Amino acid sequence: MSVIAMERLTVISTEENADAIVRRLMRLRAVSLRRGDEREQREVPDSFAPDTDTSAVTARIARIEAAIKALTRYSRRRRRLFGRQTPISVDAFQTDGRSDTAWKVVDETNKILRGVEEQKARIAEIHARVQALEPYAELEFPLDFSGTETTVFFTGSLPGGTRPERAQRALDGLAGEMTVLNADGAGLYICVLAHRREEERVLRALSEIGFLRSPLPVCEKTVYQLLCESAKERDQAESELERLETRLWVLADRLDDVEILCDIERTALLAEENKRALSRTKNCVVLRGWCPVTERHRVEAALAPFCAAFEFQPPSEEEEPPVLLKNNGFAKNFEWVLGMYAYPKYGTFDPTFIMSIFYFLIFGLMFADAGYGVLLMLACFGAVRWLHPGEGMKRFLLMFGYCGISCTVFGVLLGSYFGNFPLAFMEYMMGIPADQLPRLSLLPAEAANVAVLFDPIQNPMAFLLLSLGFGGVHLIAGMAVKAYILCREGRMLDALFDIVAYWVLFAGIGLLFVIQRVGLILCLAGVAVIVLTHGRRKRGIPMKLAGGLLGLYDLISYASDLLSYSRILALGLAAGVIGQVVNVMATLKGASFLGVILMLLVFAVGHLLNLVINVLGTFVHTSRLQYIEFFNKFYEEGGAPFRPMAPSDRYTKDISDESDTSPSMNSADMAQD
Repeated sequence: MSVIAMERLTVISTEENADAIVRRLMRLRAVSLRRGDEREQREVPDSFAPDTDTSAVTARIARIEAAIKALTRYSRRRRRLFGRQTPISVDAFQTDGRSDTAWKVVDETNKILRGVEEQKARIAEIHARVQALEPYAELEFPLDFSGTETTVFFTGSLPGGTRPERAQRALDGLAGEMTVLNADGAGLYICVLAHRREEERVLRALSEIGFLRSPLPVCEKTVYQLLCESAKERDQAESELERLETRLWVLADRLDDVEILCDIERTALLAEENKRALSRTKNCVVLRGWCPVTERHRVEAALAPFCAAFEFQPPSEEEEPPVLLKNNGFAKNFEWVLGMYAYPKYGTFDPTFIMSIFYFLIFGLMFADAGYGVLLMLACFGAVRWLHPGEGMKRFLLMFGYCGISCTVFGVLLGSYFGNFPLAFMEYMMGIPADQLPRLSLLPAEAANVAVLFDPIQNPMAFLLLSLGFGGVHLIAGMAVKAYILCREGRMLDALFDIVAYWVLFAGIGLLFVIQRVGLILCLAGVAVIVLTHGRRKRGIPMKLAGGLLGLYDLISYASDLLSYSRILALGLAAGVIGQVVNVMATLKGASFLGVILMLLVFAVGHLLNLVINVLGTFVHTSRLQYIEFFNKFYEEGGAPFRPMAPSDRYTKDISDESDTSPSMNSADMAQD
């Protein structure tokens, strides 16, 4: 509902206190660092960065994250979709011995991981060795046997698919004898005994058909003995691997402590990085930042124990402080939608509250279906209740949950429950004739329906008028915000001439169809004011009149903006028609057993796809109506979100007394997420 005022904070302290001050302010989540202006940089030119070393902290974080990744695979705790934050007092954790225990778990885990990799590499090497030996398992000679005084003996393989007869024919006429040891798709494995005088000729003949000598080791053992030794060695390696993995299962019970340690070290890294933004003189360090006015007393209390001088000053006209929004519990869930467009410029109007109301209503009208709305509510509110997502995801889910309420309300009014499923079920599954189906509409209808107002598919013109009516109210609200901003700035006449004059003209145009005389008078009055005042800032009477006439041209822009709201009709009809098509397909087989099974299957898959597709489309087009048609009337963008220094909270939520965060910081937390 507003942009919180910021103050410029300057802290001067001794270099010894720099780390403690930065960490204390990080816990508060109330100060955003800023760079000094050119004058301040000249006064305090040196960066604090040369004295900050992040390599050691980065190395420690890498060790911890490797341990977390491994222990997570072995942890028996229940996993959550959005992760988990462990409530913890960081100060107590570091002083009660749990920190030292966590480091021991990290070191042992990394040592075990190295052992696991060694055993896996050993098992892979044994497996490769066995694969090379197995084809020659039938060989009875020791592997160092190469023949006798007059004979030569060797082993090898021929390409897969080679028939033994072909190899034997290759040796015809030569003093050599071949024996087949094994055969598979990879090759034909043989051993050859040949006369030493024929060795070269035998090898040449076999090489011509693809013969390769085996890479078997030369030793006094047989292949069978080597296979037995390899099997024993593999069993030992697998046993050692199992022991190591069993130990990981035990260590995984301390995963929470390791995650807490990770956040502590990440916080240390963030502190070192934040210190790089500090400046220093010969004896002191200087911290410059922005602090919300609402957090000033907490920052003062945090800095009081230190030997430091600090002051708060309002920003100058040339400065652009970061933007921190303050909204109620409902509108806060829509701040991320505003952030997708642009934050408001510091000191300007925050439209989140008004936008959230129209977003809620337009989303529901675009996707007016009670069945889909209930599913959205259950899915989003249920995820927030039971999955405990982070702040950013929580706001995302809550927004769609509230929009599900709007979809449900408009779905009841327009008679849409998963399309026309109630009517289709009663007609095709229960056998009720179409002329006996219920008619609950308050307006005349040509066919049965369960709508309180009207069925958009049967009466699209009424739906179009309703859409344009919402659009008209939305546009006038945007103009009203602009009028309020002008009045707040003391520009009453600008609000009267540039906003109210168009309202008079719009009212006249509307009354032309009801009370023609009054409508005509209002139209003429509105046109006269616009023509006479719209060019008031131009020089010369001709230019003023030309500017006034151009002011009437804005009517085309307003009409174009109004027609943009016909997309509400398009999106609403699209969801309804697709839903009806799914219902027709689901009830094709009637009330038979197969028909019920088909109905359940088609209903679940079809409507789930329709829900996903139309939620995405509705989100995009509802956002577009806010960004283009609504914000165009008054919005002044250009602000940067307030991102305070903060500790790491990937796994933990610090509940130390001094880390208590006031409600006004929630927007900052969202910006960080």
